[in-house]
Amino acid sequence: MRVSQTASPARTPLETFFRFSEYAVVFLCLVMFTEGLLPRLFASETDPESTLLRMLWLPVYGFILLGCASMPMRFFSALLRIPFLVFILVLACASWSWSIDSAVTERRAIAIVATTLGGLFMAMRYDWRTMLRLFGAVWLFMAVVSIVSGIVAPGFAVMQDVHTGAWRGMWWEKNALGGHMARASFLMAFLLLMDRPWRKLWAAALVMCVALVLLSTSKTALIGLLFGIGVLVAGAWMRRGVVSTLSMLWAGVVLVAGAAMALVLAPEFVFQLLGRDATLTGRTDIWTALMDAIAARPWLGYGYGAFWGVDSQPAYMVRLATEWAVPTAHNGWLETALSIGLVGLAGLIMSYLLFVFRAARLAVRDWTGLFALGVAGQFLLFSLSESIALQQNTIVWVTLVSVASKVALSVSAPARSRQSQPPRPSVVGRNGPAARRAGM
Repeated sequence: MRVSQTASPARTPLETFFRFSEYAVVFLCLVMFTEGLLPRLFASETDPESTLLRMLWLPVYGFILLGCASMPMRFFSALLRIPFLVFILVLACASWSWSIDSAVTERRAIAIVATTLGGLFMAMRYDWRTMLRLFGAVWLFMAVVSIVSGIVAPGFAVMQDVHTGAWRGMWWEKNALGGHMARASFLMAFLLLMDRPWRKLWAAALVMCVALVLLSTSKTALIGLLFGIGVLVAGAWMRRGVVSTLSMLWAGVVLVAGAAMALVLAPEFVFQLLGRDATLTGRTDIWTALMDAIAARPWLGYGYGAFWGVDSQPAYMVRLATEWAVPTAHNGWLETALSIGLVGLAGLIMSYLLFVFRAARLAVRDWTGLFALGVAGQFLLFSLSESIALQQNTIVWVTLVSVASKVALSVSAPARSRQSQPPRPSVVGRNGPAARRAGM
C-alpha cells in the first residue's frame, strides 16, 4: 500500500475514461461473486445454478482471462509463487476423469479456475490500496442494498419461516449475510484506519456492516466480527514496543487456553453461551456420516463439485444417516476432501500455511501483513462450519486468493528495492495509524 515518492504523470481524458470503465467492470464482476441478489432473482435455493446465471458468468470469465492474458510475464511469475494453489486447481480439473458426475465436475472445474484467476488478477493488476478500495466499494454497495431491502421489502430480506425475524439481506440464509458482513466489517475497519482520504465513508460503511451482523443473529458471524476487530486492536498495541508485544502474546495464549479449558470442562455452558446445541445445529452428525464417505474414496475423492448431486448415491447415504436433505458438508476442509481427496486437502492445507507464514513475515514491517493475517483467521473460523474453501463463483475464495497472492508478491519483492526506499514513519503515533506508510 505504499505509493512512490515521484508524482505520477497526468492521465489524458481517454486514459481516465478507460481506467474508470475498468473499475466499473471489476466492480460488477465482484458483485456477481458475492452470490447476492442475482441468485435470489433468477434462481432458487434448491437450484442456485440456473441456465441464465450460467450464461451471465461467461462474460465474467472472459474478462478475467483477458485480464490475465494482458500481462503474461507477471501472470506466470505470480503462478510460481502460489504452487500449492496451482496444484489443487490442476487436481480439481483432472478429477473429471474419476468423478462420479463428470459433467458437473467439468463445468465446476472451469468455474473454480476462473474464480481463482479472478483473485490472482486483482493481486497482479492493482496495488494494495486500489484492490482493497474495490472490495470495500462492493461490500458498501451490498450493505446499502441489504439495508434498503430490509426496510422496504422485509418479506424479501428478512426470514419469515425459519429463524423468523433474522435478516438475510440479498442472500438465501441469515448465516450468509452474517458471514459476509463480518468479513466486510474487518475490511471497513482496516480501511477506516488506513485510508485517510475516505475515512468518513469507511466509518459509515463499518456501522452498516456491523448492524447487519447483529440483525442476522448469526453467532459465528459475531465471533468473526470480534476476531477481526481484535486483530486490529492487537496489532496497534503490539506496535508500541517489545513489552506490549509480549504482553499481547501472553494474553492471547491465556485466552485461547481458557477457551479450550471451558470447552473441555463445561461444553454445555459454552454452547449455551453461543446459542448452539452440542451438535452445532446438526453439523457434527453430518461430519460423522461424511467420515465414512471419505474413507470409501480417501485419496482422490469423488470429483470436484460432484458429491452432492441429486443422483449421488454417496450423498444419499449421508442424507439417509442424518435424516435430512444435507446440501453441503458445512465444513470447507471436509468438502475439499470429498471433492479431491486427502491429496487435495493436503494441498489446501499447505497453501493456507504458506499464506499465513508469508503474512506473518509481512506483518513485521507492514500493516497489510496484519490485514492478511486477519483474513486468514476469519477464513479458518468460517471454514470450520461452512463450505467456503475452494468454492467456485464466490467472493470468499476470490478474496482469499487475491490477498494470498498479493502477500506472496509483496514478500517476494527484491530486498534491494526495499532497502533503497526512504525511511517511513512508525505505524502508530500521535497522528494515529500511519496512513502515509500505507500510501493512503
